Amino acid sequence: MQVLQEDSVSHPIASLRNATTSGGEDKLARAAALVSVSNRIRHEDVPRLLDAAGAVIGQLASAETVIRIADTNPDAIWIFSRKGRDRAEGFVATLLLNEAGRIALFDGSLDLLDPQPQYLAAQHESPAIIYVWASYTPGLMAAGIPRVFDRFDSPHYAQTDIVSTSFTLRGHRAMVNRGFEKGVELNGRRLEQFYILKRSPRSLTASEPRYANHDNASHPTGIRVVNGFDDMMRVAAIRSAVFIGEQSCPFDEEFDGNDLAATHLLAFVDNEPAGCMRIRFFGEFAKMERLAVRKEFRKTRTAFDLVHASVDLCRDKGYRRLYGHAREDYLRFWQHFGFKLKENGAPFAFSDHSFVEMVDEIEPSAEAVTMSDGPYRIIRPEGSWHKPGPLERSADRGTV
Repeated sequence: MQVLQEDSVSHPIASLRNATTSGGEDKLARAAALVSVSNRIRHEDVPRLLDAAGAVIGQLASAETVIRIADTNPDAIWIFSRKGRDRAEGFVATLLLNEAGRIALFDGSLDLLDPQPQYLAAQHESPAIIYVWASYTPGLMAAGIPRVFDRFDSPHYAQTDIVSTSFTLRGHRAMVNRGFEKGVELNGRRLEQFYILKRSPRSLTASEPRYANHDNASHPTGIRVVNGFDDMMRVAAIRSAVFIGEQSCPFDEEFDGNDLAATHLLAFVDNEPAGCMRIRFFGEFAKMERLAVRKEFRKTRTAFDLVHASVDLCRDKGYRRLYGHAREDYLRFWQHFGFKLKENGAPFAFSDHSFVEMVDEIEPSAEAVTMSDGPYRIIRPEGSWHKPGPLERSADRGTV
């Protein structure tokens, strides 16, 4: 089917959101109890439903095409009616696409008015993506939408991304409220017309920056920016073990008063805190420091991953120059990442070790945070500029 100026998906989801946020959870539950949702369609209902939906949405696929999609996979088309009545009053239509279909959807070669059979996943196959093709759920029928999502939360579909489109502010807010993110990446291009609910391990991992890719369930070995005192305690434990325990560094020298004026990265291996890095930001440069990896994890790539992630974070903040102090015996490690001895820099010593100054020149990333990004991105939590934050979501409540 095809969405023109209005995305029909936005209307029922927005209605559902309004019922929930206006003290209406009980109201929504009562409404849902009055709605039947089934993937068993009667062929004679399809033309009438498409005519009614077409008056709201615009041009849609033919009845024959919709029936063909349902015959390929019954979970693709869902019919809504009032309980106790035979007359169908609404529908949610999806395309359950295989991997080739996923690519075709994003590159534009999928015919949305008559989807090619080779792109459709059969009922026994796990689809590569679920595309919300169109929906028409007027009035009370909107209360049945969670029943469709319940089906797509079942084990057969739970790790499949859900994608939709919206061209209205109302639809955008509804998508964000349901957890969708605006924009899809394909071969280095960002497709802003799509909204995606990321659920597949591939999307959850690939979409996250290297400094924000740790997840207890889907990515237990990864890195995240420290945003709370619980993670700060993990950082302190790692540095105490490495610098105070192994290297006999005095407490006041290790915890030097700069920790609360810095950004910290925390690395995990199978959800166990394994290493950390501290970054302090100055006017023209960022300083990399306090790289520490627990002894039992030094044969992993934790140290390399922490440095790569730290450089990426600095690039995403728009920095062009990095600065650091390296112990002379560790200089070769830092040279792997492009660091060079600072011109006219002389060796110096502190905490019973000899150090050298080093610098690296980098380019800000294409997604670097700037003032032109608007207020919402700038107020997102540190290291989470790639996804909506709590203050951004609060805007949906409106103002008093």
